[in-house]
Amino acid sequence: MTAPGGVGLYSIGVRGMDVPQLLEWAAEQGVPFVHLRGGPRGFDLARQTSDVLAYWRRAAQQWVPVTGVTADLDLTDLFAPAAPERARARVELERLAAAADALGAGWVRLLGRTVPEGPLLEAMLGSRLPQARLPLLVELHHPGWLAPETLDALEKMLGRWPQLRLLADTTQLAAARPTASGDADTALERVLHFTRVLHLSDDGTGLDAAGRNLVAGRARSRIADGQHMEVALEWTGQPRTPQACLSRYRDACREWPQRVGPPPRRP
Repeated sequence: MTAPGGVGLYSIGVRGMDVPQLLEWAAEQGVPFVHLRGGPRGFDLARQTSDVLAYWRRAAQQWVPVTGVTADLDLTDLFAPAAPERARARVELERLAAAADALGAGWVRLLGRTVPEGPLLEAMLGSRLPQARLPLLVELHHPGWLAPETLDALEKMLGRWPQLRLLADTTQLAAARPTASGDADTALERVLHFTRVLHLSDDGTGLDAAGRNLVAGRARSRIADGQHMEVALEWTGQPRTPQACLSRYRDACREWPQRVGPPPRRP
């Protein structure tokens, strides 16, 4: 997975546009690439026709590429104890990955809202990751992922499943750092070691709030050291208009080169 240059944009930050309109607008604003919200709460790629996907791909080729797609699925959905639930999640992933591939995207993001414990964790550690057309990135949405035992288990899964890596959200990781017993900085570096995409998250309080600057600075140091990461703005504040999003995007582009962290600690 080769990371494109510059700061891209996650489509969650703009409402009221279809995919071709979004990509044309992004190109006009100089956005180099877009991450597309692809689940049912977004553009619902898995239920689009092949003709629609082909049309959207031509728009991406004409304007700006869609480099990644986000799912509403949780990583643990793929290992649900109930067979019908597990099968539905795996079929949904297969369809979404096929649609993302049709658009020319390079990865699919899964949520990490649930921290696996007990039998679920054992099942995950003893299972294979379902095969998908594209690499999968999990976004750690629960602070419990940085707890020592859970982080150890995550690293074990990532070691066994090379197709699975991480998407790091600056807000999520900043909030999770206090849950890391002992050296929180080392826990952060262990996560960033497996990170392939970074979202600079702004909920209206800015990119520096609540330790986000620390996370971004450490990620940028890794990029400077040769690690590949796609970097995009995730605007979740209000309003989600093109004008408001563009203002925050310009801020992110201006501030991102100033994010400088200490040299990364190797996990």
